Amino acid sequence: MTASKDLSAEYTLLYGIAEKSVFEMTDAERKQAAAKAFERAKEAAFTRGLPIIYGFNGLVIAEYADGRRFVRVNGKDVRPYNGN
Repeated sequence: MTASKDLSAEYTLLYGIAEKSVFEMTDAERKQAAAKAFERAKEAAFTRGLPIIYGFNGLVIAEYADGRRFVRVNGKDVRPYNGN
């Protein structure tokens, strides 16, 4: 074993790097990997009491652990987001 292989294995464990290149994944595998990454990001943020922030339909949305979602502008929640 080389040092780079050991380091690569460590990063896989710590950061959840996919074992397969995205260029080698099928569309279904990419969608599954993206969904898993999104769930891990939600879990990491929510356990720290933070919202997840993401873009949707040209808006920035802040989603909280209790399910509340707000449109966010300049780092502030400005109105509830209900899908419109």
